Amino acid sequence: MSYSIVTTRHGWSVENAARERVSPVFATRGAAIEWAAKRIERTAPQDRSCLACQRPFRSAGIHDRLCPHCEHHQDDGLGDVQRPTIRSRA
Repeated sequence: MSYSIVTTRHGWSVENAARERVSPVFATRGAAIEWAAKRIERTAPQDRSCLACQRPFRSAGIHDRLCPHCEHHQDDGLGDVQRPTIRSRA
């Protein structure tokens, strides 16, 4: 995703490709550039540990925190051992 640093009446801000403001207003241009750089780094694909199994995998971005194996085999998080058994009174 591309960002632009733009001036506002009160300082500097960051806009996305659709020209929507995506940052707070900064007093200096340098602060706006630093914010944009951190956002690009944070959302860029990178190696992360799966939140479920801790195996490293190539994440598409900050929103992608489960490896393909765990994402495919999602359950309620209780596991088979802790899953309660419900029996009817017949």
